[in-house]
Amino acid sequence: MQIQRTQDELVVRFSNAININIDYLQKFLDYIRFMEISSKSQATEEQILELANDINKSWWQTNKSKYIQ
Repeated sequence: MQIQRTQDELVVRFSNAININIDYLQKFLDYIRFMEISSKSQATEEQILELANDINKSWWQTNKSKYIQ
């Protein structure tokens, strides 16, 4: 694994040989993106949590058929 910081971005590289669960990786990246966006926001913590709940509800409506038969 390599981590490189440039002026504009942080670059993380993984060997293609490593077996990474893409779903977990995507959730981690979503969390990092959330932290990036919320750090620039002037919204209150309550507003951010409300937005997160709305997103979760939307995700569940889209994906619940995959989990409930």
